[in-house]
Amino acid sequence: MPGDIATSASARRANAARVLRELCERPAEDAEMSSNELMNATGMSRPTVLAAAEHLVHLGWAHESSDRLAGRPAGRGRPSRYFSFTAGAGHVLGIDIGAHSVRVHVCDLRGTLIGERQQHFGDPGIAAEQRLDQVRGLAVAAVTEAGLRPADVLAVCIGTSGTVDTQGVVRLRTGIPGFLDINLRASLAPDFTTHVYVENDCNLALIAERWRGRATTAQDVACLLAGERLGVGLCTSGTLVRGHDNAARDLGFLSLMGGYTDADAIAARARDHGALLVAELAAHGTGPAAGAPGAQLYALAEGDPDRVSAAVVFEAARLGDPGVTAVLAQALEAAARAITTLSMLLAPELVVLTGAVAAAGDVLLPPLRRRLAELAPRTPRVEASPLGEHAVVTGAVRLALDAAHTHYLAPLRPSPTARRGATA
Repeated sequence: MPGDIATSASARRANAARVLRELCERPAEDAEMSSNELMNATGMSRPTVLAAAEHLVHLGWAHESSDRLAGRPAGRGRPSRYFSFTAGAGHVLGIDIGAHSVRVHVCDLRGTLIGERQQHFGDPGIAAEQRLDQVRGLAVAAVTEAGLRPADVLAVCIGTSGTVDTQGVVRLRTGIPGFLDINLRASLAPDFTTHVYVENDCNLALIAERWRGRATTAQDVACLLAGERLGVGLCTSGTLVRGHDNAARDLGFLSLMGGYTDADAIAARARDHGALLVAELAAHGTGPAAGAPGAQLYALAEGDPDRVSAAVVFEAARLGDPGVTAVLAQALEAAARAITTLSMLLAPELVVLTGAVAAAGDVLLPPLRRRLAELAPRTPRVEASPLGEHAVVTGAVRLALDAAHTHYLAPLRPSPTARRGATA
Protein backbone atom coordinates (compact mmCIF):
# COMPACT_ATOMS: atom_id res chain seq x y z
CA MET A 1 0.00 0.00 0.00
CA PRO A 2 1.34 3.50 -0.83
CA GLY A 3 2.86 5.93 1.67
CA ASP A 4 1.78 5.98 5.24
CA ILE A 5 -1.84 4.90 4.79
CA ALA A 6 -3.03 3.43 8.05
CA THR A 7 -3.45 -0.32 8.00
CA SER A 8 -4.28 -1.02 11.64
CA ALA A 9 -7.16 0.06 13.82
CA SER A 10 -4.85 1.77 16.33
CA ALA A 11 -3.07 3.72 13.60
CA ARG A 12 -6.38 4.80 12.08
CA ARG A 13 -7.56 6.05 15.46
CA ALA A 14 -4.30 7.93 16.03
CA ASN A 15 -4.48 9.60 12.64
CA ALA A 16 -8.14 10.48 13.05
CA ALA A 17 -7.40 11.94 16.48
CA ARG A 18 -4.71 14.21 14.99
CA VAL A 19 -7.06 15.45 12.31
CA LEU A 20 -9.88 15.95 14.80
CA ARG A 21 -7.60 17.96 17.08
CA GLU A 22 -6.80 20.33 14.23
CA LEU A 23 -10.45 20.71 13.25
CA CYS A 24 -11.54 21.34 16.85
CA GLU A 25 -8.99 24.11 17.29
CA ARG A 26 -10.28 26.10 14.34
CA PRO A 27 -12.50 29.07 15.26
CA ALA A 28 -16.17 28.75 14.35
CA GLU A 29 -15.96 31.64 11.88
CA ASP A 30 -13.19 29.87 9.93
CA ALA A 31 -14.02 26.28 10.65
CA GLU A 32 -13.20 24.57 7.36
CA MET A 33 -9.79 23.12 6.60
CA SER A 34 -8.71 21.87 3.20
CA SER A 35 -6.94 18.57 2.77
CA ASN A 36 -3.75 20.53 2.01
CA GLU A 37 -4.09 22.51 5.25
CA LEU A 38 -4.60 19.29 7.19
CA MET A 39 -1.56 17.74 5.52
CA ASN A 40 0.58 20.74 6.54
CA ALA A 41 -0.81 20.78 10.07
CA THR A 42 -0.42 17.05 10.76
CA GLY A 43 2.55 16.13 8.56
CA MET A 44 0.55 13.25 7.08
CA SER A 45 0.12 12.39 3.42
CA ARG A 46 -3.00 13.25 1.45
CA PRO A 47 -4.34 9.65 1.38
CA THR A 48 -3.83 9.31 5.15
CA VAL A 49 -5.46 12.69 5.87
CA LEU A 50 -8.46 11.82 3.71
CA ALA A 51 -8.83 8.38 5.27
CA ALA A 52 -8.76 9.95 8.75
CA ALA A 53 -11.20 12.71 7.82
CA GLU A 54 -13.61 10.26 6.22
CA HIS A 55 -13.50 8.16 9.38
CA LEU A 56 -14.45 11.26 11.41
CA VAL A 57 -17.33 11.93 9.02
CA HIS A 58 -18.51 8.35 9.53
CA LEU A 59 -18.38 8.83 13.32
CA GLY A 60 -20.35 12.07 13.05
CA TRP A 61 -17.61 14.38 14.40
CA ALA A 62 -16.81 16.04 11.07
CA HIS A 63 -18.52 16.92 7.82
CA GLU A 64 -17.28 17.63 4.32
CA SER A 65 -18.07 20.28 1.75
CA SER A 66 -16.72 20.32 -1.82
CA ASP A 67 -15.42 23.28 -3.84
CA ARG A 68 -18.65 23.75 -5.68
CA LEU A 69 -20.92 23.27 -2.66
CA ALA A 70 -18.94 25.89 -0.76
CA GLY A 71 -18.98 28.29 -3.71
CA ARG A 72 -15.27 27.96 -4.45
CA PRO A 73 -14.08 27.66 -8.06
CA ALA A 74 -12.74 24.23 -8.91
CA GLY A 75 -9.14 24.41 -10.11
CA ARG A 76 -7.12 22.03 -12.19
CA GLY A 77 -6.09 18.65 -10.88
CA ARG A 78 -7.78 16.79 -8.10
CA PRO A 79 -10.71 18.71 -6.60
CA SER A 80 -10.12 20.24 -3.18
CA ARG A 81 -11.80 18.64 -0.22
CA TYR A 82 -12.76 20.63 2.85
CA PHE A 83 -13.66 19.33 6.29
CA SER A 84 -14.86 20.96 9.48
CA PHE A 85 -15.68 19.92 13.02
CA THR A 86 -19.37 19.15 13.60
CA ALA A 87 -19.86 21.09 16.81
CA GLY A 88 -23.54 20.21 16.88
CA ALA A 89 -22.87 16.47 16.94
CA GLY A 90 -23.17 16.57 20.71
CA HIS A 91 -24.05 19.02 23.44
CA VAL A 92 -23.25 19.78 27.06
CA LEU A 93 -25.18 21.25 29.94
CA GLY A 94 -23.94 23.72 32.55
CA ILE A 95 -26.04 24.32 35.68
CA ASP A 96 -25.52 26.92 38.42
CA ILE A 97 -27.62 26.26 41.53
CA GLY A 98 -27.79 29.06 44.09
CA ALA A 99 -29.94 29.82 47.10
CA HIS A 100 -32.04 32.31 45.16
CA SER A 101 -31.98 31.05 41.57
CA VAL A 102 -30.83 28.40 39.11
CA ARG A 103 -29.32 29.05 35.68
CA VAL A 104 -28.94 26.49 32.87
CA HIS A 105 -26.88 26.81 29.66
CA VAL A 106 -27.04 24.37 26.74
CA CYS A 107 -24.00 24.58 24.46
CA ASP A 108 -22.57 22.78 21.47
CA LEU A 109 -19.10 21.25 21.49
CA ARG A 110 -17.43 24.59 20.73
CA GLY A 111 -19.08 26.09 23.79
CA THR A 112 -21.50 28.16 21.71
CA LEU A 113 -24.68 28.90 23.64
CA ILE A 114 -27.76 27.46 21.94
CA GLY A 115 -30.24 27.57 24.81
CA GLU A 116 -30.60 28.89 28.34
CA ARG A 117 -33.13 29.07 31.12
CA GLN A 118 -33.16 30.81 34.48
CA GLN A 119 -35.57 30.50 37.36
CA HIS A 120 -35.79 32.34 40.66
CA PHE A 121 -36.88 30.39 43.71
CA GLY A 122 -39.86 32.11 45.29
CA ASP A 123 -38.66 30.97 48.69
CA PRO A 124 -34.87 30.70 49.10
CA GLY A 125 -35.47 28.40 52.04
CA ILE A 126 -37.43 25.73 50.17
CA ALA A 127 -36.64 22.10 50.89
CA ALA A 128 -33.78 20.52 48.99
CA GLU A 129 -36.08 18.02 47.28
CA GLN A 130 -38.32 20.77 45.93
CA ARG A 131 -35.34 22.79 44.77
CA LEU A 132 -33.86 19.82 42.93
CA ASP A 133 -37.18 18.97 41.31
CA GLN A 134 -37.28 22.51 39.90
CA VAL A 135 -33.67 22.23 38.74
CA ARG A 136 -34.39 18.96 36.94
CA GLY A 137 -37.48 20.40 35.29
CA LEU A 138 -35.60 23.50 34.15
CA ALA A 139 -32.68 21.46 32.75
CA VAL A 140 -34.97 19.20 30.72
CA ALA A 141 -36.95 22.22 29.51
CA ALA A 142 -33.76 24.00 28.37
CA VAL A 143 -32.65 20.93 26.41
CA THR A 144 -36.08 20.42 24.85
CA GLU A 145 -36.44 24.08 23.86
CA ALA A 146 -33.07 23.83 22.12
CA GLY A 147 -34.53 21.10 19.90
CA LEU A 148 -32.58 18.33 21.62
CA ARG A 149 -33.21 15.22 23.65
CA PRO A 150 -31.48 14.36 26.96
CA ALA A 151 -29.65 11.60 25.05
CA ASP A 152 -27.96 14.30 22.95
CA VAL A 153 -26.25 15.68 26.05
CA LEU A 154 -22.78 14.17 26.44
CA ALA A 155 -21.91 15.69 29.81
CA VAL A 156 -23.50 17.76 32.57
CA CYS A 157 -21.79 19.87 35.20
CA ILE A 158 -23.56 21.28 38.24
CA GLY A 159 -22.11 24.17 40.21
CA THR A 160 -23.04 24.73 43.85
CA SER A 161 -21.64 26.39 46.93
CA GLY A 162 -19.83 24.34 49.56
CA THR A 163 -17.19 21.65 49.54
CA VAL A 164 -18.09 18.85 47.11
CA ASP A 165 -16.60 15.36 47.32
CA THR A 166 -15.70 13.13 44.39
CA GLN A 167 -19.13 11.47 44.45
CA GLY A 168 -20.96 14.76 43.95
CA VAL A 169 -22.05 15.13 47.58
CA VAL A 170 -21.96 18.53 49.30
CA ARG A 171 -20.05 18.03 52.56
CA LEU A 172 -19.26 21.41 54.11
CA ARG A 173 -20.24 25.09 54.23
CA THR A 174 -23.05 25.44 51.75
CA GLY A 175 -25.28 28.50 51.71
CA ILE A 176 -28.17 26.51 50.26
CA PRO A 177 -30.65 25.18 52.84
CA GLY A 178 -30.76 21.38 53.06
CA PHE A 179 -27.91 20.74 50.62
CA LEU A 180 -25.46 19.23 53.09
CA ASP A 181 -24.96 15.51 52.36
CA ILE A 182 -27.16 15.73 49.24
CA ASN A 183 -25.90 13.73 46.25
CA LEU A 184 -26.41 16.19 43.40
CA ARG A 185 -25.01 13.82 40.80
CA ALA A 186 -27.62 11.21 41.62
CA SER A 187 -30.36 13.85 41.56
CA LEU A 188 -30.00 14.33 37.80
CA ALA A 189 -29.55 10.64 37.00
CA PRO A 190 -33.25 10.05 36.22
CA ASP A 191 -33.08 12.56 33.35
CA PHE A 192 -29.45 12.48 32.19
CA THR A 193 -27.79 9.07 32.16
CA THR A 194 -24.56 10.48 30.75
CA HIS A 195 -21.52 11.82 32.61
CA VAL A 196 -22.66 14.15 35.41
CA TYR A 197 -20.19 16.17 37.46
CA VAL A 198 -20.61 18.38 40.50
CA GLU A 199 -18.14 21.14 41.31
CA ASN A 200 -17.79 23.99 43.77
CA ASP A 201 -19.05 27.27 42.34
CA CYS A 202 -15.85 29.19 43.14
CA ASN A 203 -13.74 26.65 41.27
CA LEU A 204 -16.07 26.91 38.29
CA ALA A 205 -15.88 30.70 38.34
CA LEU A 206 -12.09 30.40 38.19
CA ILE A 207 -12.29 27.93 35.29
CA ALA A 208 -14.57 30.38 33.48
CA GLU A 209 -12.23 33.32 34.01
CA ARG A 210 -9.30 31.37 32.59
CA TRP A 211 -11.39 30.27 29.60
CA ARG A 212 -13.34 33.36 28.60
CA GLY A 213 -12.90 35.93 31.33
CA ARG A 214 -10.28 38.20 32.82
CA ALA A 215 -7.61 35.57 33.51
CA THR A 216 -7.04 33.98 30.09
CA THR A 217 -3.30 34.68 30.20
CA ALA A 218 -2.70 34.50 33.97
CA GLN A 219 -1.19 31.47 35.68
CA ASP A 220 -1.53 32.45 39.35
CA VAL A 221 -5.06 33.62 40.04
CA ALA A 222 -7.55 33.99 42.87
CA CYS A 223 -11.19 34.31 41.86
CA LEU A 224 -13.46 35.76 44.55
CA LEU A 225 -17.20 35.14 44.62
CA ALA A 226 -18.63 37.75 46.95
CA GLY A 227 -22.39 37.99 46.57
CA GLU A 228 -24.20 36.43 49.52
CA ARG A 229 -21.21 34.44 50.75
CA LEU A 230 -17.45 34.76 50.30
CA GLY A 231 -15.60 31.99 48.51
CA VAL A 232 -12.48 31.71 46.40
CA GLY A 233 -11.19 29.61 43.54
CA LEU A 234 -7.38 29.35 43.38
CA CYS A 235 -4.96 28.60 40.59
CA THR A 236 -1.17 28.34 40.91
CA SER A 237 1.11 27.76 37.93
CA GLY A 238 -1.98 27.15 35.82
CA THR A 239 -3.32 24.37 38.07
CA LEU A 240 -6.54 24.51 40.06
CA VAL A 241 -5.82 24.26 43.79
CA ARG A 242 -8.16 21.78 45.45
CA GLY A 243 -6.43 20.78 48.67
CA HIS A 244 -7.45 17.87 50.87
CA ASP A 245 -11.08 16.86 50.33
CA ASN A 246 -11.46 19.65 47.75
CA ALA A 247 -11.65 22.20 50.59
CA ALA A 248 -9.00 24.72 49.50
CA ARG A 249 -11.63 27.34 48.65
CA ASP A 250 -12.85 27.58 52.25
CA LEU A 251 -12.40 31.01 53.86
CA GLY A 252 -13.13 29.87 57.40
CA PHE A 253 -9.92 31.57 58.54
CA LEU A 254 -11.84 34.87 58.48
CA SER A 255 -13.28 33.93 61.88
CA LEU A 256 -9.78 34.45 63.28
CA MET A 257 -9.72 38.04 62.00
CA GLY A 258 -11.98 40.06 64.20
CA GLY A 259 -14.94 37.72 64.00
CA TYR A 260 -15.57 37.93 60.26
CA THR A 261 -17.05 34.92 58.45
CA ASP A 262 -17.69 33.87 54.86
CA ALA A 263 -21.18 35.32 55.32
CA ASP A 264 -19.59 38.79 55.28
CA ALA A 265 -19.82 38.99 51.51
CA ILE A 266 -19.78 42.28 49.64
CA ALA A 267 -23.37 42.29 48.34
CA ALA A 268 -24.82 40.98 51.59
CA ARG A 269 -23.04 43.52 53.77
CA ALA A 270 -23.68 46.41 51.38
CA ARG A 271 -27.38 45.64 51.60
CA ASP A 272 -27.35 45.24 55.39
CA HIS A 273 -25.32 48.38 56.18
CA GLY A 274 -27.20 50.38 53.56
CA ALA A 275 -30.50 49.40 55.15
CA LEU A 276 -29.19 50.48 58.56
CA LEU A 277 -28.22 53.88 57.18
CA VAL A 278 -31.65 54.41 55.60
CA ALA A 279 -33.33 53.33 58.85
CA GLU A 280 -31.27 55.86 60.83
CA LEU A 281 -32.15 58.63 58.40
CA ALA A 282 -35.83 57.65 58.40
CA ALA A 283 -35.92 57.83 62.19
CA HIS A 284 -35.41 61.59 61.93
CA GLY A 285 -38.83 61.90 60.33
CA THR A 286 -38.15 64.33 57.51
CA GLY A 287 -35.30 62.53 55.77
CA PRO A 288 -31.93 64.03 54.81
CA ALA A 289 -31.57 67.30 52.92
CA ALA A 290 -30.46 67.17 49.28
CA GLY A 291 -26.72 66.63 49.08
CA ALA A 292 -26.45 65.40 52.67
CA PRO A 293 -24.70 62.06 53.36
CA GLY A 294 -27.12 59.26 52.60
CA ALA A 295 -29.57 61.45 50.67
CA GLN A 296 -29.17 59.66 47.36
CA LEU A 297 -29.48 56.24 48.98
CA TYR A 298 -32.50 57.40 50.96
CA ALA A 299 -34.20 58.68 47.80
CA LEU A 300 -33.48 55.54 45.78
CA ALA A 301 -34.95 53.39 48.57
CA GLU A 302 -37.87 55.80 49.02
CA GLY A 303 -37.01 56.01 52.69
CA ASP A 304 -37.75 52.31 53.24
CA PRO A 305 -34.93 50.12 54.61
CA ASP A 306 -36.63 47.05 53.11
CA ARG A 307 -36.15 48.53 49.63
CA VAL A 308 -32.39 48.66 50.03
CA SER A 309 -30.51 46.13 47.93
CA ALA A 310 -26.85 45.88 47.03
CA ALA A 311 -27.70 47.27 43.59
CA VAL A 312 -29.36 50.31 45.19
CA VAL A 313 -26.30 50.95 47.36
CA PHE A 314 -23.98 50.67 44.34
CA GLU A 315 -26.16 53.08 42.35
CA ALA A 316 -26.07 55.60 45.21
CA ALA A 317 -22.28 55.34 45.13
CA ARG A 318 -22.29 56.07 41.40
CA LEU A 319 -24.37 59.16 42.08
CA GLY A 320 -21.71 60.38 44.48
CA ASP A 321 -23.54 59.93 47.78
CA PRO A 322 -20.87 60.62 50.45
CA GLY A 323 -22.78 58.62 53.03
CA VAL A 324 -22.27 55.42 51.05
CA THR A 325 -18.48 55.61 51.40
CA ALA A 326 -18.62 54.13 54.90
CA VAL A 327 -21.15 51.51 53.78
CA LEU A 328 -18.81 50.29 51.04
CA ALA A 329 -15.86 50.26 53.42
CA GLN A 330 -17.76 47.99 55.80
CA ALA A 331 -18.97 45.79 52.94
CA LEU A 332 -15.46 45.35 51.52
CA GLU A 333 -13.52 44.71 54.74
CA ALA A 334 -13.85 40.92 54.93
CA ALA A 335 -13.06 40.54 51.23
CA ALA A 336 -10.00 42.76 51.61
CA ARG A 337 -8.71 40.68 54.52
CA ALA A 338 -9.29 37.45 52.63
CA ILE A 339 -7.44 38.74 49.55
CA THR A 340 -4.56 40.02 51.66
CA THR A 341 -4.13 36.71 53.47
CA LEU A 342 -4.26 34.68 50.27
CA SER A 343 -1.79 37.06 48.64
CA MET A 344 0.68 36.60 51.46
CA LEU A 345 0.43 32.82 51.17
CA LEU A 346 0.14 32.26 47.42
CA ALA A 347 1.20 35.54 45.77
CA PRO A 348 -1.35 35.54 42.91
CA GLU A 349 -0.64 37.92 40.06
CA LEU A 350 -4.36 38.57 39.62
CA VAL A 351 -7.47 38.59 41.80
CA VAL A 352 -10.77 38.58 39.92
CA LEU A 353 -13.94 39.83 41.58
CA THR A 354 -16.63 37.71 39.99
CA GLY A 355 -20.32 36.91 40.25
CA ALA A 356 -23.11 39.46 40.19
CA VAL A 357 -21.10 42.05 42.17
CA ALA A 358 -18.61 42.28 39.30
CA ALA A 359 -21.11 44.55 37.53
CA ALA A 360 -20.38 47.11 40.26
CA GLY A 361 -16.64 46.99 39.71
CA ASP A 362 -16.63 50.70 38.85
CA VAL A 363 -17.59 51.61 42.44
CA LEU A 364 -16.08 48.64 44.30
CA LEU A 365 -12.58 48.33 42.87
CA PRO A 366 -11.19 51.79 43.80
CA PRO A 367 -11.95 51.51 47.55
CA LEU A 368 -10.98 47.82 47.56
CA ARG A 369 -7.60 48.56 46.02
CA ARG A 370 -6.99 51.36 48.51
CA ARG A 371 -7.81 49.09 51.42
CA LEU A 372 -5.52 46.35 50.12
CA ALA A 373 -2.66 48.85 49.89
CA GLU A 374 -3.27 49.75 53.53
CA LEU A 375 -3.18 46.13 54.66
CA ALA A 376 -0.03 44.95 52.85
CA PRO A 377 2.92 46.53 51.05
CA ARG A 378 2.58 44.22 48.05
CA THR A 379 -0.81 43.67 46.47
CA PRO A 380 -1.96 41.76 43.37
CA ARG A 381 -3.74 43.27 40.43
CA VAL A 382 -7.49 43.29 41.16
CA GLU A 383 -10.04 43.33 38.34
CA ALA A 384 -13.76 42.77 37.87
CA SER A 385 -14.97 39.85 35.78
CA PRO A 386 -16.62 40.54 32.41
CA LEU A 387 -18.69 37.38 32.93
CA GLY A 388 -20.60 38.70 35.94
CA GLU A 389 -23.42 36.47 37.10
CA HIS A 390 -22.72 34.04 34.24
CA ALA A 391 -19.29 33.07 35.60
CA VAL A 392 -20.29 29.89 37.43
CA VAL A 393 -22.48 28.47 34.67
CA THR A 394 -19.78 29.32 32.10
CA GLY A 395 -17.25 27.35 34.14
CA ALA A 396 -19.73 24.48 34.37
CA VAL A 397 -19.99 24.45 30.57
CA ARG A 398 -16.19 24.39 30.24
CA LEU A 399 -15.83 21.44 32.63
CA ALA A 400 -18.63 19.59 30.81
CA LEU A 401 -16.87 20.23 27.49
CA ASP A 402 -13.66 18.77 28.88
CA ALA A 403 -15.60 15.69 30.00
CA ALA A 404 -17.24 15.31 26.58
CA HIS A 405 -13.86 15.45 24.87
CA THR A 406 -12.38 12.95 27.31
CA HIS A 407 -15.17 10.39 27.10
CA TYR A 408 -16.35 10.76 23.49
CA LEU A 409 -14.00 12.65 21.17
CA ALA A 410 -10.65 11.43 22.50
CA PRO A 411 -11.58 7.71 22.24
CA LEU A 412 -13.46 8.45 18.99
CA ARG A 413 -16.75 7.00 20.10
CA PRO A 414 -19.62 7.54 17.63
CA SER A 415 -21.49 10.80 18.12
CA PRO A 416 -25.17 10.77 19.17
CA THR A 417 -26.20 11.63 15.59
CA ALA A 418 -24.13 8.73 14.22
CA ARG A 419 -25.61 6.36 16.80
CA ARG A 420 -29.14 7.42 15.85
CA GLY A 421 -28.34 6.85 12.18
CA ALA A 422 -27.02 3.37 12.90
CA THR A 423 -30.21 2.37 14.71
CA ALA A 424 -32.61 4.02 12.28
